[in-house]
Formats: sequence, C-alpha cells, structure tokens
Amino acid sequence: TQNDINVKLQDRIDNITYWKTEVDRQLQKTDQEIANLMSSKKQLEQAHVATQLPHEVATTCLKHREGRLSIDLVHDDVEVQLLKEVEMIENIQALLQQRISESDRQLSELRHCKNNLEMDLKDKCTSYGLDSRCAGLHNGSLGMSIHNNSVKIDPKSATPVAYEAFSHDNITNAEKQRVSSCRQRELNEHTMHQTSNDLHKQAETVNESFRIRTQEMIVAKTNLEENLSQTILEIGSMNENIAALKEAIRLKDSPMKVAHMRLNTRSYRPNIELVRDPVQYGLVEEVAQITDSIEALAAKLHESEAKLRNLESNKKALEEDIAVKTNSLNIDQSQCLRLRKTLVWRRHEINF
Repeated sequence: TQNDINVKLQDRIDNITYWKTEVDRQLQKTDQEIANLMSSKKQLEQAHVATQLPHEVATTCLKHREGRLSIDLVHDDVEVQLLKEVEMIENIQALLQQRISESDRQLSELRHCKNNLEMDLKDKCTSYGLDSRCAGLHNGSLGMSIHNNSVKIDPKSATPVAYEAFSHDNITNAEKQRVSSCRQRELNEHTMHQTSNDLHKQAETVNESFRIRTQEMIVAKTNLEENLSQTILEIGSMNENIAALKEAIRLKDSPMKVAHMRLNTRSYRPNIELVRDPVQYGLVEEVAQITDSIEALAAKLHESEAKLRNLESNKKALEEDIAVKTNSLNIDQSQCLRLRKTLVWRRHEINF
C-alpha cells in the first residue's frame, strides 16, 4: 500500500509540476503583456501631451488674426483651415484619451489575471513542497507520529477535476486578456499613426493657406504702393500746375491795372475831348480780354484744385489700405507663421 501511495504521490508531484510550470509561464507572459501595454499607454499619454502645442498655436493664430483691420477682417480660407485644425486636434485629444481609458481598463483585467496566477502559483509551490516532503517520508524517517485528526476527507476540498479546471480557467482567462491587450495595443498604434498623419496633413494645409494668403496680400500691397507712388507724382504735377495758374492769374493783374488806370485817367478829358476814339475802344476791349483770360484761368484753377483734393483723398485712402495690408502681413507672417515654425521641429521631436 505504501508503495502504491509513493507512486500516486509521484504522479501528484508530476501533475503539480506540470501545472506550476504552465501557470508560471502564463504569469511571465502576462507580466510581459502588462509591460507592453503600459508602454503603449505611455506613448498615448505622450501623444496627448504633444497635441497641446499645436492646439495652442492654432488658437493663438486665430486670436492674432482678430487684430486684422477693415476689409481684411474676413472669414478667409486661412481662418477656415485654422478652425478645422482646432476642431481636429480637440477630436484627436478626445480619441487619445478614450484609448488611454481603454488601456487602463485592459490593464486592470490583466492585473486581475496576474493576481490569480500569482496566488495559484504560490499555492502550487506550497503544495509541491508539502507533497515532495511526503514523498520523502519512509518507515525509517525520524520524527514520525500519529495524527488521528488528519485521517479524513475534507468535504470542502477540491476534486482533481476541479483542481485542473481552476488552473485551466486561470490560464484561459489570462490568454484571453492577453489577446485583448494585444488588440488594444494594435488599436493604440493605429490611432496614434492615423491621428499623427491627419494632424500633420492639416498643419501643411494651414501653412499652404497662409502662404497663398500672404502672397495675395503682398501682391495687393505692392499694387497699392505703386498706385500711391503714381498718385504722389500726380499730386506734385497738379501742385505745379496750380502754382503756374496762380502765377498766370497774378501776371494778369498789372496789365489790368494799366488798362483801368488809362481808362480812368482818360475819363477826365474835358468837353469835346471826351471822345470815343479808337484808344477808348481798344482799352475797353483790352479790359474785356484780360477779364476773360482771368476767368478762364480761374476756372482751370478751380478744376485743378478739385482734382488735387481728389488726389489727396485717393492718397489718404491708399495709405490707409496699405496700412491695413501691412498690419495683416505682420499678423500672418511675423506672428502666425513664425509661431507655426515651432511645430516643424516638434513634429520630428515627438513621433506618435
């Protein structure tokens, strides 16, 4: 009988050894999967943090562009793309946070499996030690004694089938959760890859919109500056013309005074000497001619002064338009695009 028990003990030890090895192997795999998923989760967290700068840059650009003036304060393609970029980043942040939460839940499941495996392994190691000790006992062993209370079958003890089912279930659950964890890591990787591509593509779209818009403003500003230069030349020419007209009118003053003085002087001729002679007719005609000439020059002067006022008004409008374009270029080039350049090196620094 003792020999039969020895054989059964050895079989039991072998059985425990098998399950202990299997449980330990599953525990190591589960430990590794926990480490892998934690690494994946850390990458998600880094990716989430990496979206903060692009979001800050996009919102800051929108804020800067509120400083555009007059007709340039328009809902242009740059603003459309910036708003789209902000919305995309916020959606990406929400998606990354969702993946982080999913990873946390999966880690909890893995740790639960790990805990079950660790307890199972601990119990098997204890059982292995106890049965190995029993297998080493023989009739000549020291310290032997009778234990009447142990001669019974504990009704709460597990059957061999339940014993194997317990470890089998622990192993099966661990394998199932590792498969789920692997899928979660693949989903995390896909999400990071796709969102990174989407974010970079939209950033390029925004930058291209800025490039087109600034080029349009540069062309418009250049045309305005050319028109301003031409207007300034015309103002100068018009001032010269006005000065010449005023001088011409001034030069008519002396001949007019001479003619009037002669007419006035001759009006004192006495008696029959006050004759309507050719001189009198000539002087009256001269005064009429000079008057007509002055009136014609005055009309031209009035017309030229009106044109000058229009030119001055156009000059002011052009200067205001140039100031608007200069302000817009300063916002888009010196503020927004310079700020967006910080995203270039960040893109290579953080690969998510």
